[in-house]
Amino acid sequence: MPAAKEQNRQLTTEKQPALDLASLPPIDSLVLDSCSEIEWEQTCRLNAAEWKGFLSYSDYLNRERILANTEITREGGGTAWILTCDKLPRAPDGSRAILASCETNRKNAYVAKDGKLEKVVAHGIGSVYTRSEYRGKGYAAKMLQEIGRKLNSYQQVKNNKGHFSVLYSDIGPKFYARHGWNPFASTHICLQAIDNQGEYYQRLAEITPRRETKDLTIDDVHSLAPSWAAHLESQLINLSATNPSKAYVAFKPEPAQFEWHFMREEFLAENLGNNKPVVKGAIDTKTGTAVVWARTYGSDSAQWHLSVLYTHIPTDADLAQDELRTALSTLMLRAQWEAKQWNMAAGVEIWDPKELVVAAAQTIAHGQDVKIILRDQEHICSLRWNGPETDEVVWVANERFAWC
Repeated sequence: MPAAKEQNRQLTTEKQPALDLASLPPIDSLVLDSCSEIEWEQTCRLNAAEWKGFLSYSDYLNRERILANTEITREGGGTAWILTCDKLPRAPDGSRAILASCETNRKNAYVAKDGKLEKVVAHGIGSVYTRSEYRGKGYAAKMLQEIGRKLNSYQQVKNNKGHFSVLYSDIGPKFYARHGWNPFASTHICLQAIDNQGEYYQRLAEITPRRETKDLTIDDVHSLAPSWAAHLESQLINLSATNPSKAYVAFKPEPAQFEWHFMREEFLAENLGNNKPVVKGAIDTKTGTAVVWARTYGSDSAQWHLSVLYTHIPTDADLAQDELRTALSTLMLRAQWEAKQWNMAAGVEIWDPKELVVAAAQTIAHGQDVKIILRDQEHICSLRWNGPETDEVVWVANERFAWC
């Protein structure tokens, strides 16, 4: 990944020309290797047309540099990879032929089995790309085979074996499943942005008793995240003790995970001429129920939405389900109003909604059914299990914060 000090360096290279298709190397001659700085720039040049959205190329590259230097990715946390062939000549800028590319991010995660919790290093895989001229040649499949083997031991401590890695498919569930990343139920619900401030307060008044909520800043998220992680750890232990034949896995909801999303939204908001978003979520002060969110921008402004990254629902015995549902309803209303303030035309999107979240959404839906949407083409949560044999792997807290 590029160093932060080089973020604003001017590019001196053009997009790497495609190889003569008649001279493409055979699959068995290809190797997977980490990128040099100039090769990473070349991968960005190659995939920019598909992923830069409304950004110019230079802005896209700057965004990718910023994301490559967040806490979760800097100092070796993130690695950019290329599939190449050492027998092919290098380009004039010194870069090797790039036949396919991807990136991996090291993440703190959990595996719980038989009532015991293990803190592990897992990986997220993203930016999987093959330029159009090379598609259908088996290069992406070869890269996935190699990265799958690599992640069995890559960045693990004390020669531990990597338990799992994840990726999010935008090409349906079948291709990645053939290479070991099996699709998990990828669901979400959507809530409309609230049209005006009057409607927001009117809906709040309908929720009894009235709740006291507090907006969350980055500092608040940093302060609260350790307790959220401890709560998730306890849930995983309890679930695995109750169902010993299954392995329960989750990513740690920690500041580094949230920061990546916050840096992304802030860059895009400023690029659009807005101030940096300050409000990163909201908390119900009585129960401690909380949601963390980030604004999601794409090429089509009609699809802009507020993504709920993480939902914390306390499990204290003295908290009634009705009270928690009311707290969640209030927080969702706050999210709907935030979506409106930031022109998020598609409203609010909540991944992997728990039953109580759906019930809370239904409470404020004004008679409309809240539909659980199953994603079967884009952002399909896919997991490759390398851990000990188990009857089933259950992905807990499969929420938006884990996507990066």
